[in-house]
Amino acid sequence: MLQKRVLYQMTMVISALMLFACAPAKIRQESVILYPELPNDPRIAYLMSYYGEPDFQQVSFFDKLFGVPRVRSMIKPYGVATTGDSIYVTLAGNAPGVAVINPKERKVAMLGEQPLFRFGLPTGIAAAKNGTVYVADSDQKKIHVFDEKGTHKTSFGSSEDFQRPAGLAINESLSRLYVADSFGHGVTVFSLSGQKLLRFGTVGIKEGELYYPTNVAVDRRNGNIAIADTQNFRVQVFDKDGKFLRKFGEVGDIPGNFSRPKGIAVDSDGNIYVADAGFSNIQVFDETGRLLIFFGSFGKAGGFFQSPAGMYIDENDRIYVVDALNNRVCVYQYFSDKWIKANPEEYKKYLTPSPPK
Repeated sequence: MLQKRVLYQMTMVISALMLFACAPAKIRQESVILYPELPNDPRIAYLMSYYGEPDFQQVSFFDKLFGVPRVRSMIKPYGVATTGDSIYVTLAGNAPGVAVINPKERKVAMLGEQPLFRFGLPTGIAAAKNGTVYVADSDQKKIHVFDEKGTHKTSFGSSEDFQRPAGLAINESLSRLYVADSFGHGVTVFSLSGQKLLRFGTVGIKEGELYYPTNVAVDRRNGNIAIADTQNFRVQVFDKDGKFLRKFGEVGDIPGNFSRPKGIAVDSDGNIYVADAGFSNIQVFDETGRLLIFFGSFGKAGGFFQSPAGMYIDENDRIYVVDALNNRVCVYQYFSDKWIKANPEEYKKYLTPSPPK
């Protein structure tokens, strides 16, 4: 009888452990943060952050006991882009690659994990509507191209085209890919099939000259190109063919100035977002360079940053910011008039004292 009781208790313990081991990971719940705060009408909301596989996988008792499987977090993320249901994030850590986060399917895959292909140092990334993904490899001086299934199809570019390719941006209507050449102090423009079309920018501090540009963004309204002119501590705007239009910003420690501008993106109203790795914040300017709002500061909690890097804003004005030293991608929503009109009931929820989680 005693043996049966011990066996029964052991069976119950093992069953409970098995149940715990199979439990799905809980989605990380975070409080929404509004900018500006209520009672003002909010224009931007912090929604959530993604860290990689830990967002969707529960490490079980047996995983800990036997040491498998390995749950991979994102290490040293830099660039971000989205298409369809997927969020693409370049990783520049000890295992360079591209994480493909699919919140809808609750999984994370890795781009480029196939025979005979290896990344050197993936930095900038851009994704076309058809699912084609372009990745800048700063070490290999190449643009790697993947199809919608994540298979490497081709690579283009060489040291004759750029010295260190960094940020990427796509103009869908013109079928163009803009590549920030950081060490070459310019921007090289290709067709989406890899044909070199033109190049603009040269080293210097004058209008139209660049000094270690890191990232580029396309204004979908008119095709203008916004460039984070990092070591000139400013933003420069060019037309689609590289003609200089305007510039704004300078080095300093007051709002509207820059310390280390890196990520850059443009929303549907033409507002320009600049991630500053030195200030650990995002500053938002209208298309003329007038400061509208800034948000974020140094920290680990939601709404804070440690060295923000690449940025991307999709066609629905969802904002993705790579928070490099916190190893995550932070997600925000810009409440454009177009978005509010399309989502009136959802927007009303944000106007209550307790916004949705």
